[in-house]
Amino acid sequence: MDCPLCGANNYRLRYPATASFVDEANPNKGHCMNLDLSRHGDIVQCRQCSMVYNNPQPEPAELLNIYKKVKDPLYLEEVQARERTFKRSLDQVHRFTKPPGKILDVGCFTGTFMKVAAAEGWEVEGVELSSWAAGIARKSGIGTIYEHPLEQLSLPKNRFDVITLWDVIEHLVQPVDMLKAVGSLLKPGGILVFCTHMVDSMAARLLGKRYPFFMELHLVHFSRSTAMRMLNEQGYELLDIKSHHRIVRIGYFLEELSWRVKNAKVRSFIKKISTGNGLADRFIRIGLLGMVNVLSRKK
Repeated sequence: MDCPLCGANNYRLRYPATASFVDEANPNKGHCMNLDLSRHGDIVQCRQCSMVYNNPQPEPAELLNIYKKVKDPLYLEEVQARERTFKRSLDQVHRFTKPPGKILDVGCFTGTFMKVAAAEGWEVEGVELSSWAAGIARKSGIGTIYEHPLEQLSLPKNRFDVITLWDVIEHLVQPVDMLKAVGSLLKPGGILVFCTHMVDSMAARLLGKRYPFFMELHLVHFSRSTAMRMLNEQGYELLDIKSHHRIVRIGYFLEELSWRVKNAKVRSFIKKISTGNGLADRFIRIGLLGMVNVLSRKK
């Protein structure tokens, strides 16, 4: 793979593979939370621009097919927690622009962020590749849902005031092409927001190749400097980089954790405490893992 940021074919191995293969039949492949955390092939760093990325990567057609087939019913059980997470992120957006206006949510999944934004007075539209998730979002009636990659849509130029990519940009073979497509759709002065993990975060540096967000389907790994370079080169002004905290239900968190534990007794204990004493339906805020919201403005 050439560098997805500068195009150079000059890299060094940064993190060796932790898995020689990923099970193609894994039902969690492409889920919002899955069991393949820290399972990845070789991760390299460009010697020219320092961009970090998976090498090799799946073919674009293979990726598209994976995302079209994603079904994640457990996601629906966590809507309330995800609404709280999105409300915090939308508050960050509102520091720079407020409704009325149009928001396009790229990778909208079942439309949870769209629902939160619509409640705040925004007119919303969404892009979602998963047929299952797009169908659920469409049935909600909150806005138009497009089921094709953004680059393939013939949307009017300068249409949107805000475009968001929540947990999307790290899944792209060519993130630069996405920013070009977004730039044509944003109004002058419009806001682009994306959430992703940072490879120069304390968590990533401490955990190395075991960093949980190094995964087969996380193809690119930005640092603050490479994110700024990409934004500047594509005509965006960086406004802020804010820590992203994920709000989850304790029962959901412990259930996911239990699947990561190999010891059967420990796993059973975790499942037991997750369902007792009313603990499961309480919320916790997870941070310190290098997740950020990057907010920028089209020049």
